[in-house]
Amino acid sequence: MKNLNLEITIPVLNEEKRLETGLSKTIEFLNKNNISDYRIVIADNGSTDKTETIAGLLEKKYPQVHFIKVGQKGVGLALKKSWNNSNADIIGYMDVDLATDLNHLIDMLNAMQNSEINVVNGSRILRHSNVKNRSALREVTSRGFNFILKIILNVNFTDGMCGFKFIKRDAYNRLMKAGLDNNDWFFCSEMLIKAEWLGLKIFEIPVRWNDDGDSRVDISKTIYKYIKEIIKLRFGKKLWIKKTTSIS
Repeated sequence: MKNLNLEITIPVLNEEKRLETGLSKTIEFLNKNNISDYRIVIADNGSTDKTETIAGLLEKKYPQVHFIKVGQKGVGLALKKSWNNSNADIIGYMDVDLATDLNHLIDMLNAMQNSEINVVNGSRILRHSNVKNRSALREVTSRGFNFILKIILNVNFTDGMCGFKFIKRDAYNRLMKAGLDNNDWFFCSEMLIKAEWLGLKIFEIPVRWNDDGDSRVDISKTIYKYIKEIIKLRFGKKLWIKKTTSIS
């Protein structure tokens, strides 16, 4: 199997309680599975607790860990800052709570061996997905969001919100050149939507997902923001595609 170097970004906002555990478990898993060519970036987007202090200690403890501070809230902003400065073959992100089973990193790396696959997306909606400890409200909200994506934008992927997404460096560069605009959580869905528009191959894997119940997301505000972004993409699709015709 070809050795593709990997960079995992973990976006954090006030995660002093979960950061050390999540990162240590990830490193332990990677080392146990003989994955050595990797780096983990802790991307802090506006924490006001002890997250930065803890991240600094982890950076000193583990040579594979790098800490960056964005200085303001915005997951998309944090991911773009991290990925724009990466030279890894594969870049991606996971949630600090490790809701997605770490074994899917192996599934992702195996899938990325296929030269035709550009993006690997975790899905909690596929037939063999296994979702535990998730409230009925969040389950309905997630499925509703993905249904709206399919109806309005006619996307083929099934889960735009799952916190497990990886992309090959050259594919990400093409998308950035074409334009990835959102700086918030919707950035993760925008990346998949525009990857489809650009003709990139998205491979979805059914994930084992264990919700820890400590989400900081305000559902009503998030839904409102997401619908605005979806409508904006719907009416801007033709212009965006026209602008990208010169991108190979």
